Amino acid sequence: MNNTIHFIGIGGCGMNGVAQLAKHSGYSVSGSDRSTNSPILQKLENLGIQILPQNGSGITEKTDAVVYSTAIENDNPDLLRAKKLGTPLLHRAEMLAKLCKNKETIAIAGTAGKSTVTGLLGHIFQHLELDPTVYCGASINTFQSSIRFGKTGPWIIEADESDKSFLHLHPNHAIITNIAEDHYKLSELRKLFAQFETHVSGIVIKPETHPTEDGTKNGITPQLIGKHNTENIHNALTLCKALKLDINQCIEAVNTFTGIERRLERIGPNVIDDFAHSPIKIAAALEAVSEIWSTFNIVWRPHGFTPLFQGLERFIQVFSNGWKNRRGTLFILPVYYAGGTVEKKITSEQFVERLQTAGVPAEFTPNIQTLEKQLLKSDHPVLIMGARDPELPKLARHLSANLTTT
Repeated sequence: MNNTIHFIGIGGCGMNGVAQLAKHSGYSVSGSDRSTNSPILQKLENLGIQILPQNGSGITEKTDAVVYSTAIENDNPDLLRAKKLGTPLLHRAEMLAKLCKNKETIAIAGTAGKSTVTGLLGHIFQHLELDPTVYCGASINTFQSSIRFGKTGPWIIEADESDKSFLHLHPNHAIITNIAEDHYKLSELRKLFAQFETHVSGIVIKPETHPTEDGTKNGITPQLIGKHNTENIHNALTLCKALKLDINQCIEAVNTFTGIERRLERIGPNVIDDFAHSPIKIAAALEAVSEIWSTFNIVWRPHGFTPLFQGLERFIQVFSNGWKNRRGTLFILPVYYAGGTVEKKITSEQFVERLQTAGVPAEFTPNIQTLEKQLLKSDHPVLIMGARDPELPKLARHLSANLTTT
């Protein structure tokens, strides 16, 4: 067993969760991050994980392995130091697979809904006192964390297809929530998920073999909104049935599940905050929110220049379809840019021009401060969407405290 592990970019989504699991599993863990003031770094330090400068100094001859993610660039000082010393390098998913070895593991994969199903399944297993360890890409309201540490129960983990890293996993059971074009062409995605299925030794739940049914007749009265969440609940309960768990207790758990951070999260009566960044997720959010508000403003921050450029026509189509038979304004913020080398193939201003041509009432807004003033002048509730940007949930909470609607 490698005892001393260093994580590059430890504050990142997914990375900090694997680091926490490694610490829980008995490893000595350190890490570095480009950001130095993230709240997650303080949490990691409170768990006994040492946070070090990202200048290569955290990696020594005593470091047994260095964990990196696909987002880490080749000139990262920690990565260069590890290569110079000949320190073994492990991708984040390889480390996760290493931690899962010899554990009963349930993996949740799919284009959309992974975090919600992972959190819901963890909530169900905890309700049944099965003591799960849960690894999720977002904070689960039940646990107030993206991680739950169990001692004896199965591991329930979110599996990421975006960089094909889920192919490192060999779970006992799996749920594939759906497959839609996102990071790769649909044909390639289908091949990837088919390959992932061959890694599963037991039960695989997927939409085409387990179509969604109306759950209300079974006493299911969820707190989650939207057709896509009906599908998420169905997928989780279908696996529970296949595992021969007490389905009545499972339904009790479903009805008390309050969801996932930034997954159609209600922030007071007038604001909903969501992580949606791809066309399929934006469409699901628009459909769900339209069930409760006939008129609302929308805020979206595109996540990355390349995803916006590659999915431009689909983004235009989903917003155009989402605007039929309702009122409000779509406010587009500048493309979220977290640093690094990237070609800026399209801007938010150009995107807004294309939306307006398609008949969508879209406006470019240069920053959060200007946007907030515009939203507070309106009497409409607000749906905020976008990935990664920590300013979006802050905006949601500030709006909720100050926005009045009629």
